[in-house]
Amino acid sequence: MAFTQPHSNEALSTADAIRCRITGAYDEKYGPDGYYFEDLLGVDRDLFEIAYKPGKWTLLHRFTLSHLWEQWNYYRKKSDEEFIKDAYRLIFHYRTPVSIRAHPDLSAHKDYLFEQLLQPMKQIAHEVFCILFSDKELMRAFSIKVSEAIADACPSEYPDYLEATGIMKRASFWPTWLREALFYRENGRCAKCSSSLTGVFDSTLKPQVDHIVPISNGGTTDPTNLQYLCEPCNKKKGNRSNEAGGFIYVPWEYSHSKLSRIRID
Repeated sequence: MAFTQPHSNEALSTADAIRCRITGAYDEKYGPDGYYFEDLLGVDRDLFEIAYKPGKWTLLHRFTLSHLWEQWNYYRKKSDEEFIKDAYRLIFHYRTPVSIRAHPDLSAHKDYLFEQLLQPMKQIAHEVFCILFSDKELMRAFSIKVSEAIADACPSEYPDYLEATGIMKRASFWPTWLREALFYRENGRCAKCSSSLTGVFDSTLKPQVDHIVPISNGGTTDPTNLQYLCEPCNKKKGNRSNEAGGFIYVPWEYSHSKLSRIRID
């Protein structure tokens, strides 16, 4: 697996905002900004292209980039020197090539910098994905909202991607990088029953990729809607449930009884 530098403060704060948008807590924490989930997701051909088969640029990347674009665009319109200062900070942090040149006026300077922010925003979107992807319950909530957003989409409008109204065609090719990502996230275990899928303890227990929200319920084949299950759990779940596995990686357990004996003066 690849390792990178610690996430930027911009990515961490954006991840919290995206979590709030998915869970419906955004307005309460950040204040209303007039955008609904569907506005930022955008239901168009590009969305279905992403949702139809697994890709490294996911629907969560797309949603986060849209959120960032709207936030920075609003900042550009409402601020001058502060926007320029923060735009350069982000551009330099992500080492985006930019030419520092004279502009005819302040507005042109801001427009130029806003264009240069696209690449840093894409990098932040990927960082946010890396932060949130491990939370399968959040991915389940995200996938349900996606299914609601595409519920009225018609096959006549998107014939390459839709089997019926709001129902995606099924793609069943799982790239190696996706299997490795899911295996790593589930810590080598079934997301439902926690049985080892390494083959060390039981060579007959085969891992299977499962749609958290089934295709028949409006789910997609985007990585955000996928998890690793053992074959028995996958067959039992079938297309009857939107349930996501609840097991998470815990490196060690601590004893409550021992902690209760610690004196705090």
